[in-house]
Formats: sequence, C-alpha cells, structure tokens
Amino acid sequence: MIGHWFHGTAKRGADRGLRKAFLAVFCLLAVSVPAVATSVESGVAAYERGDYFRAVQQWRPLAERGDPKAQTALGLAYYHGQGVPQDYGEAVVWYRRAAEQGYAYAQGLLGYLYFQGQGVHQDYMDAYFWLNLAAAGLPPGRERELAITRRGYVQTQLSPNELHTVQERAAEWRPAPAVPEDVQ
Repeated sequence: MIGHWFHGTAKRGADRGLRKAFLAVFCLLAVSVPAVATSVESGVAAYERGDYFRAVQQWRPLAERGDPKAQTALGLAYYHGQGVPQDYGEAVVWYRRAAEQGYAYAQGLLGYLYFQGQGVHQDYMDAYFWLNLAAAGLPPGRERELAITRRGYVQTQLSPNELHTVQERAAEWRPAPAVPEDVQ
C-alpha cells in the first residue's frame, strides 16, 4: 500500500511506485458516503495522472469539512510537495486532524513525523503514542508491520516511566468527531 510513508520522501524514479501505492490506499479505503468517496477518488485519479494541483483541489474542500481520507491525502501532498509547496508543518496539521478522528493511516504518518522530527520537534513519546494507535488500528499487512517495527524502535528510546505514561495515554485515548474548518 503506502509503504513509502515510513521511508520518508520518495526518491527520484520512485514517483511512479509512490503514485501507485497512493492510489491503491485511497481506492481500497474509500468507504465514506458515496458523494465524498467519489470526490476523494476523483482526486486520486488526478494524482495518478500526475495532475497534483487538481488532486489538491478535489481534496481540500473535503479535508476542510473533516473527511479523514481527504485530510490524509492533503497531508501527503504537502509532505511530498505535490500540487502545493512542500511543507512538513502543514502535513502535520492535516495528518493530525485525521489522526485525531481515529484514522489509522494518518496516525502512522503523524507518528513517523514525530519520530523524524519533520514539521514538529522530534518527540519519541508522541511518536510512540501515534504509532501505537496506528498499529492497533491498521489492518494486517505491510503498513501495520511497519508501524509495529517503528513503534518497537521508538520504544527503545523511552525510559520505563515514559513508556508507561504513553501507554496509559494511548489506552485512554478516544477519537474526536470531525469538525469542519469553518467551525474551528
């Protein structure tokens, strides 16, 4: 699926694989209301054609209304600088919105940014927190295995007290409802 999300920015020549992986994720996960799914899928189709600007135009209104798939897609566009200027901080904003709603893919992406210190200060406790939620919420497969592997590495960076604190935080965590941008 989106194996590149744990490996950082796509390398030259790997864009085709990234586009295919990106397309696969959003086609397989488009389980929203049909009108919303069609718009997210329209953005994915534009992205696959290399029309990143059009993809962003499709996703932004949905993301602003609280759709976690569109928020994650928009975050990926900012992360890779496709259709928008590359901006890790803006990627964090969109990943966080989707992650806080319980969208496991966004949780893994956000955990990765905390692990790397991209767009946020490097924070192993926050990285572990989001990776732990992603590992629990992702379906079996490569992405889940990557989240588990990264979570295991991050765990070695935490003291026993820090690990206990972040595990308690994860156990108590509950997703927040989507809040449209104009209401925030």
